[in-house]
Amino acid sequence: MGKATGKGVSHTWRSTSAGEARAERGQEGWQVRETDEPQAIERHKAGIKQGQGPGRAGRRWIPAPAVAITALSLIGLALAPTAGAAAQAQAGPQEAKTWSAARTAATSAINPSNAGLTPSLQFARNMGRGWNLGNSFDAVDTNWSSPDRGEQAWGNPEVTPDLLKAVKAKGYTSIRIPMTVYRRYRDLGSTNKDGYRFLIDQAWLNRYRQVVDQAKGLGMHVLVNIHHDSWIWLKQWNGQTGAKEEVMFSDFWKQLARTFADEPDSVAFETINEPQFNTWDYPSGQEKLDRLNTEARTIIRSVPGNEHRMIVMPTPSTTPSDEYTRHLAALIKGFKDPYVAATVHYYSEWLYSANLGITGFDERIGTDNQGRPTTARTSAAATFKTIQENLTSQGIGTVIGEYGLLGYDTGNDVLQEGEEVKYYEYMNQLARQGGVGLMLWDNGSMISRQAPYGWKNARIGSELQAAMNASSSYATGADTIYLDSKAQSGLAIPLTLNGNTFVGIAGLSSGSDYVYDPSSQTVNLTPAYLNRIQSVPDAPRYGQLADLTLRFSAGADWHEYVVRNGQASSSSAWGKRNGITIPMDYAGNAVRRVSARQGGRSVGPNSSWWSYLQAGSAFSCDRSAGTFTLTGNFFGDPTVSDGTVDVTVDFFNGPSIVIPLTLSSGSVQAAVSYPIGW
Repeated sequence: MGKATGKGVSHTWRSTSAGEARAERGQEGWQVRETDEPQAIERHKAGIKQGQGPGRAGRRWIPAPAVAITALSLIGLALAPTAGAAAQAQAGPQEAKTWSAARTAATSAINPSNAGLTPSLQFARNMGRGWNLGNSFDAVDTNWSSPDRGEQAWGNPEVTPDLLKAVKAKGYTSIRIPMTVYRRYRDLGSTNKDGYRFLIDQAWLNRYRQVVDQAKGLGMHVLVNIHHDSWIWLKQWNGQTGAKEEVMFSDFWKQLARTFADEPDSVAFETINEPQFNTWDYPSGQEKLDRLNTEARTIIRSVPGNEHRMIVMPTPSTTPSDEYTRHLAALIKGFKDPYVAATVHYYSEWLYSANLGITGFDERIGTDNQGRPTTARTSAAATFKTIQENLTSQGIGTVIGEYGLLGYDTGNDVLQEGEEVKYYEYMNQLARQGGVGLMLWDNGSMISRQAPYGWKNARIGSELQAAMNASSSYATGADTIYLDSKAQSGLAIPLTLNGNTFVGIAGLSSGSDYVYDPSSQTVNLTPAYLNRIQSVPDAPRYGQLADLTLRFSAGADWHEYVVRNGQASSSSAWGKRNGITIPMDYAGNAVRRVSARQGGRSVGPNSSWWSYLQAGSAFSCDRSAGTFTLTGNFFGDPTVSDGTVDVTVDFFNGPSIVIPLTLSSGSVQAAVSYPIGW
């Protein structure tokens, strides 16, 4: 996919014409309503613009509207009013107990049938854990004045056999190879002898097939996919038979069906990526998609060699909502074709996935329509439950063709790394339990596209590989312990074992450095150990004192960091409305979330319904450089006017600080910060 901020819509949501998320207040409180801006989603997840190379650090993203994400409405999410949002992260013992019960119930609700598998269900299981070759064959420069650089259009290098071998060696059993046909075809003006008016460039098609064959030769299952064409030109289809867009779609599938007809059935077809349309009234977007899915199937089945080839069909925008998955199931069952499967995408809750102040995988986002707390975890469970009830229980194999987190490579401090690990662990756990294919979206920022093709983030990669076959254990709380003074007592680290057993901490001695209590599944660091690491001669004044590697009987290791911190502060600075960078002494701490108020009300993007700014979009942090930046996206929001704006920065430990800003015409003046309560 290659895309932008959140997505998804459920049976209680309806798209609007505006490209931003809205909140509507009803009797149950604030209800998130999503808008449908899939093109922006495509741009955001693509991440790499022409001339920009991939990479986690220093990555630039195309600004995109805020689009609320998938399962919020699946579980009837009701957000608290913005004035009370800051209190949501604080839970008393009883509320924590309720959240724990909701989390357990969400997981236990997924019980796949043990009945005999249909070819479609078997296909999904065979896909297993998969990987997307993103931002390569789907990359395209839509500016026709620039030459088409093909698979290198968005900065990734040419795909090599060694890259595919490295992906296979990491444990992936399937690969999705998105392809954009736009700019890689000719309009002949009339139908040629082979029945095509729109002819795919043969050299492009040959190169694409070469990579498909290389992956197939490694024993991988391959998913052939028409990709960004969905938002570049297909969305303009008015629903009329014979319209240019419909003929193009038909002609492309005629050629693809013939090109791959001699391939084994391990090569499957996906009709279209994240289908979307400019108008959804008449014919409805759903009706248009039904007709395209049906047409693609008819074309594919008419070509000898494709009788048993799996055809994978998406929901609108590939959203896993109740309404859309039920409709797709009915369509597929109507074909009476056992070789048709379903696909959806999942990028978690937008507030967590892109980090709008929700940093924890188990942090409360709101409450559902039964008053239960909702989190990114419960939303993931709800999505898999919908897939099980509407698709897999009906014998329809399902592949989550893309999953990931939207803030992953927006910047180093956008997502909390330990909470990322928990998301990947849980998604893989649910996929294993449900027999669902699960394919990681990678635009070049996960696995390096350069030899030796390693993980760009070793910790994330270790979890992704371990999670393919086993559950991992982790600290129930955060992955960082902050110390601001000499330890008078030990520190407890409660563990979530997920069926494993605790083995020990690498390099530390049980009894003197830590004590493990198996009854409570808690590691207790001793005060002697904590004071020793603070007093060694080369211990930093502020910053990381230790990286503890906790080991378990199965799954990935867990890293728990011990950090010494003090009071963060920022200095005065001057900038403009296109952005201001402010010197900041983080004093060993990390930013948890940021909010802004002017005249007693929240300001900035999404401030009409949410209190916190989006990390990596409205602001960014660079702890190594000692800077904090408010971007043009923040100042460009119409709610931010000339005058005084107070920006509050919350940290994971220690007092928050307020940065007073004075805006006048195009200039911005930041005064010295002060701690809250000062």
